Amino acid sequence: MREIRYELRGESPKDGLIDELAAVHPRIGVDGLLARRGTRARPGRVPAEAVVEGFRWSLLDGWTPRWWPQGMEVLSGHGDGILVVSWFAQEGRGSSRGARISVIDRRDPQRPRYHHVLLVEAVRDGDGAVSMRPVQVHAGGLARVGHQLYATATYDGLRVFDLRDILRVTGRPSRSRAPFGYRCVLPQSGRQQLSGGPGGKRMRFSFVSLEREPSGQGDGGHLVVGEFGAHKSGRRLGRVSVAGVIGTTEPTRVIELHEPGIARMQGAAVIDGLWYVSASNGVKPGDLWVGASSSWTRHRGVLPAGPEDLAATPDGQRLWSLCEYPRHRWVYAMDAGRWREESASGGTAVDAATAR
Repeated sequence: MREIRYELRGESPKDGLIDELAAVHPRIGVDGLLARRGTRARPGRVPAEAVVEGFRWSLLDGWTPRWWPQGMEVLSGHGDGILVVSWFAQEGRGSSRGARISVIDRRDPQRPRYHHVLLVEAVRDGDGAVSMRPVQVHAGGLARVGHQLYATATYDGLRVFDLRDILRVTGRPSRSRAPFGYRCVLPQSGRQQLSGGPGGKRMRFSFVSLEREPSGQGDGGHLVVGEFGAHKSGRRLGRVSVAGVIGTTEPTRVIELHEPGIARMQGAAVIDGLWYVSASNGVKPGDLWVGASSSWTRHRGVLPAGPEDLAATPDGQRLWSLCEYPRHRWVYAMDAGRWREESASGGTAVDAATAR
């Protein structure tokens, strides 16, 4: 790996706008959201070798062509009983509904429920009133640090949301209501804009996750980021210092950037220093790659078709991911230890220096 300077510069929200929204639409946070009834998910077998547990969305969410699930995170403090998934909206009739998250309560694995929350930006109208507009990002990856939820914004870096700011929309005048009839919203509380790079070559934040320390004792002090691309060459993985991102507007830099030689990367997680990468193959089953900067093992076709982001549980024992294609949308878990051991003893070894 090598250090390359890409600056991430923090930007705070405009003073008081979220508080003004919360004065009309009360804050409920994650706990208040989970106290609501929610939508039933459907547990069932996922047709893929690596999967040990999984479930489907409701029929409406599983089949819709408007919304596409992308990012995954496991909320610490609940084992893997609470998950968060991000979605982006396809543009329709010249406009987009932006992005949303689904907070999934699977503390009873046989009766999982979930709640959609629209991601919004608080803005002030010309007459001085505060209203909301959708956040227009792909949200291909999620990472949570403390109360902060980070969503990838492709070439724009990261968007930041405080999970304590989940609001329940009330029936006040329409200009202060959430777009598209959502009953719960999460306002953007900041951003980390991305710039720099050698020769002006831009870095693409397609996905993000929180690195896990040995024995699951916390995070490794870094966010893991990476780029999607159809070809093996030119797409990179990197690590961003959490200390340089959290609570500061001073620029930080992406460090330990490298090219693993893996096409169509969709998500990455680091557990005990070992990298796990999901890679898609169109409508065919996806691949799981395990290794480090110098050598990777490819487990071909062990993931369902259309795999997306990866997230490790706080103890580092399991990996969660999801599928994006309509009618084949699973949320599923894998045994991280199994693939660590199988990578050490078998699989298809690929040297990163010659894979491109």
